[in-house]
Amino acid sequence: MRPARLLVAPVVLAGLLLAGLVLAACGGPGSSSPPTTVGPDGVEVANFSFSPSTLTVKAGTTVTWYFNQPSAPHDVVSLATPPVFDSGTPQGTGTYSFRFTAPGTYPYLCQVHPLMKGTIIVTP
Repeated sequence: MRPARLLVAPVVLAGLLLAGLVLAACGGPGSSSPPTTVGPDGVEVANFSFSPSTLTVKAGTTVTWYFNQPSAPHDVVSLATPPVFDSGTPQGTGTYSFRFTAPGTYPYLCQVHPLMKGTIIVTP
């Protein structure tokens, strides 16, 4: 009776192939769209959250939201009635900017994912 042959090479090769596919899907080497750098007056919209969730700026500052989640589009809408700002159609990538001229507290959310909330605090 002959001992069973081990098929090590095909198993190792399949494992390496699977690891490469996972790495590519996660935005590893070869990813076509690197993350956008968020400036000091910016808010990143990714991972189903706003970061920072609260941003304090001086009146006259333009705040930019950076959408970095292509797999799940988001929007930015103020909770005031009527809304003070509204980014429009949900998007997965790109930016939206709004200039805050009056001091105050401006809560907002993502209408697509209402648990995503943030606040802009504008000082004189």
